[in-house]
Amino acid sequence: MGDDTLPRIRKFIWDDNGQPIQKIWDTSSLSSFLACPRYYKFSVLEGWKSTSYSAATGFGSAVHAGLEELDKARHEGMTKDASVKKAVSLVLKDYGEDLKLADESARGLEAALRAVVWKAEEFWDDNLKLASMPDGSPALEQRFEVPIGDKGHRFSGRIDKIVSVDDRLYLVDTKTTKSALSEYYFNGYMPANQVFAYIWACREVLKLPVDGFIIDAVQTGANFCRFARQVYNVSKELIDEWYADTLHHLEISDVYANSQYYPANFTSCGNYGGCRYREACAHAKSQRHIFFGNDFKQEYHPDLEETKPMKLEVIQGGKQ
Repeated sequence: MGDDTLPRIRKFIWDDNGQPIQKIWDTSSLSSFLACPRYYKFSVLEGWKSTSYSAATGFGSAVHAGLEELDKARHEGMTKDASVKKAVSLVLKDYGEDLKLADESARGLEAALRAVVWKAEEFWDDNLKLASMPDGSPALEQRFEVPIGDKGHRFSGRIDKIVSVDDRLYLVDTKTTKSALSEYYFNGYMPANQVFAYIWACREVLKLPVDGFIIDAVQTGANFCRFARQVYNVSKELIDEWYADTLHHLEISDVYANSQYYPANFTSCGNYGGCRYREACAHAKSQRHIFFGNDFKQEYHPDLEETKPMKLEVIQGGKQ
C-alpha cells in the first residue's frame, strides 16, 4: 500500500562512499540484523548467496504456494477436485525440478504434493473462512509499504492470509516442519517479530482489527503428514512495545550504516544448524575472499545492481 503517485523509493541505495545501505526494511532483513549485524551485512547488503540448493527452503516455499493456490481456488468457488488439481499443477510447474534434488523424502516433491492433497481432504470444510478486504477482494497477499517512525525509515511486507473465525480476524502463517507438533513447538512462535509486524500493519495500515494470529503447521515425514493449529491473541500493548523496539533497532542500524561497521554477534553462530558465514568469520578479513570465492556467489539486490557506481570495487574480502 502507499501513494502510487509518488516516485518509487528504492529499498537499497549506494551511499557517497560506494557502500550499500537499506532504506526500506522488512521482517526478514530486520531479523537478520538483530541476529547478527555482520550476517546482515554479508547476506542482505552484499548479497552473498550459497551456491548449494536448500531443500528445506524450497520445500517450505512449495507447500506454502500450493496451499495458497488452494485458498484462491476455493474462494473463487471451484470444486475441491478442481482446486487440488490447480494447486498440484502449480507445485509441479514451479518447484518440481528443484524438489527432485532433495536428499530426503520428507522434504521432496512427493512430500510436498502429499501435504497439499491431504490438507484439502481434511480441511476443505474448514471453519477458517477467508476474510475479505473492504473492496471485496480476498484477504490474500496483502502488500504494504509505509513510513515507520520519524527518522526516514520505511517498512514493507506481504501478509499472506487473513481469516475470520466467529467474526474475529486472524493472520494465518503456514509453517512446515519435521518436528512433532507439540506444545513445545508452538511455544516457539510467541512472541515473534514477523507476526507482530504484520499485526501492526493490519491494525495501523490496512485498518483491519485483527485479534492475533494462527500458526497453521504441517509436519512432514517420509510417508506421512500431520496438521495442527495454534491460535494466539495479541494485545495492543504488545504491539505498541514491538513498535517501540523496532524504532530503537532501526536507529541502531543507522549508526552502523553511518560508520560502515557491522559487528559480529558470536552468540548467533550456532543458530539453525550453524551460520553459513561461520567459516568466513573464522578467517582474517584479508582472507575472506577465498572463502566467498569457493562456495558463494554475489547477487546484489536489483536496486543496487541498477545503480551500481561505475568504479565500485566489489567487496570480495578487503572491507569487512
